[in-house]
Amino acid sequence: MQLKKNLLIVIGVILLAGVVGKIYMDHQNTKEQKAEEEKLEAERMSVVALKETFADIKSVEFEWSEYTKMTGFYDMFVKMTNINGEFVKFDYMYTTNRPKEIGGWGVIDKEKVQKNGKTKDKVHVIYTNGDEEEL
Repeated sequence: MQLKKNLLIVIGVILLAGVVGKIYMDHQNTKEQKAEEEKLEAERMSVVALKETFADIKSVEFEWSEYTKMTGFYDMFVKMTNINGEFVKFDYMYTTNRPKEIGGWGVIDKEKVQKNGKTKDKVHVIYTNGDEEEL
């Protein structure tokens, strides 16, 4: 009888540990998924800001982006192509607190591709997760 009782307690503890572990893992996956969704939304919003900053953009392809908790900025590295097929790779900072502007960017080719102005046409965007859309 005592052996049966101890066996039921051990099985109960094992089941409880499994359930708690599953809940913890689901919570971790939800946090990671939310962070990825926020990053992709920041990438999308930053393309809108790029369109407000540079003229004649045809496409923007994200090579990488990451969020820095301490500063509240996203650091993004993109390949931007203009309507003439010329491209430049550069990084820039973006924060969702100022959705219509980029915080700063590496000046690579100001005369040809990084031309000040606004882009009114749709821009083809490729995000870090491989999704594509026209903005």
